[in-house]
Amino acid sequence: MLALILKGLLMGLAIAAPVGPMALLCLKLSLEKGIKSGIATGLGIAMADMSYGVVALLGFSAVMTVLLDYNETIRLIGGIGLVALGVYSLIKAIKDREPAKSSPLTSRVESKDFILTFTTAYGLTITNPMTILVFLAIFAGLGDDVSYEGKWIVATGIFLGSLGWWIMIAFIGSVLRTRVSPRIITAINITSGIIIGGFGFYILLS
Repeated sequence: MLALILKGLLMGLAIAAPVGPMALLCLKLSLEKGIKSGIATGLGIAMADMSYGVVALLGFSAVMTVLLDYNETIRLIGGIGLVALGVYSLIKAIKDREPAKSSPLTSRVESKDFILTFTTAYGLTITNPMTILVFLAIFAGLGDDVSYEGKWIVATGIFLGSLGWWIMIAFIGSVLRTRVSPRIITAINITSGIIIGGFGFYILLS
């Protein structure tokens, strides 16, 4: 059992660790609003990772096949979502040039904002076609020697490993929020907005 949990944790870390638009989004929101927004982002990403992990681990190959058949539609939705998020982030960063200073661990986030951030992160991750391909590649070599209960343990480990990574990113961003000047935070937010939008254009054009 411990081996399966560790395997899931390592898979979750391996999936979450590469730098991409979601990492920038988590860092950006942590800098802008505090650790709770960063955690909401990470929770949405981790839940999306676990969703695909469950589908792949339980052998729902037909579901994965359908998702791959609609790869262009999924790519279109994900790309447009990233472009829209990048443009929105860029406009907001330019407009809000003086972010309010507050404690990195006590920044207030309304429940509806937490849910909206979680939903946005989940939707952007679940519509990323690369996520589907990554999980197909990872679980192709897992084989059928793992029991049904074991597969759920691995899926839970994936969730915890991924979430742990995003909580660390959120914490780093929230700490930097009180250590750097508002001008630098604005510059980071503008840069991240441009890069997130650039990822979206790349997905649409590739």
